[in-house]
Amino acid sequence: MGIEVWLAAFSIMLVSLIGIIFVQKTAQQFLETRLSFLISFSAGVFLITAGAIGLEVFEIVPSIWMGVALILIGYLLAWGINTLFPETHHHHDEDCIDSSGSARRIIIGDGLHNIADGVVLITAFAVSLPLGLAVTTSIVIHESLQGMSQFFILKKAGYSTKKALTINFAVSSTILIGILLGYFALASHELEAVLLAISAGFFLHVVMHDLLPKRSHHETNTDFFQHVILVIIGALLMGLIANAISEDHSHDNESEAYDPSNPNKYIDTNSNNIIID
Repeated sequence: MGIEVWLAAFSIMLVSLIGIIFVQKTAQQFLETRLSFLISFSAGVFLITAGAIGLEVFEIVPSIWMGVALILIGYLLAWGINTLFPETHHHHDEDCIDSSGSARRIIIGDGLHNIADGVVLITAFAVSLPLGLAVTTSIVIHESLQGMSQFFILKKAGYSTKKALTINFAVSSTILIGILLGYFALASHELEAVLLAISAGFFLHVVMHDLLPKRSHHETNTDFFQHVILVIIGALLMGLIANAISEDHSHDNESEAYDPSNPNKYIDTNSNNIIID
């Protein structure tokens, strides 16, 4: 298991502590009035990541229909989690942020989501470094939003700041369980395509159910249009980032060119040195 997977996981776990920034009442009010805009921006980021995972799926699976079926299974699994724990992810609903809700169900549901994130993360890195970094970026953004929302909910439910932050970090650490599960599953190479497709379906559900702005949540067309613009900006920015990562990775791979005249000889294109394997 590469060190980059662990670094990505611990970065995501640290982001769960972002709630400490909003202990002050002024900061909390500032966030609550702008959280929905951040969520719309993250929807664009997730759309690009879900699309990138989906494209990888269709390159690996034997047929398009198999890819579609596996992605649908991933979508239904995510739907099942949200059905069992409906309080977990409703960032667009301001009432969710302001009400105590069922803190225990929120914690359990978020833990299940984080386990799934861990499986998605290690599967993406197993396919390629650029895809892994793109998935990490998306999860970091989503975890920061989830961490802030959950922090407010736990505080409203009567938890102290210290306890709310501790719970957030502990729940976020369940991503490590997902990474370990994914690691053992990937020991069988045949499961790589299955896990990747399920990951694509899971991300697609997060976008459709959790992040995309809904017309019913906005009182005016202007307000809704602003959120749509933010989705587009998020998608464009993530597309540029993913493209830059992919190009940089491609250049690294091309630094050693294969010499067909000698199967054991490579040419380092950065220094023109000949390398004999």
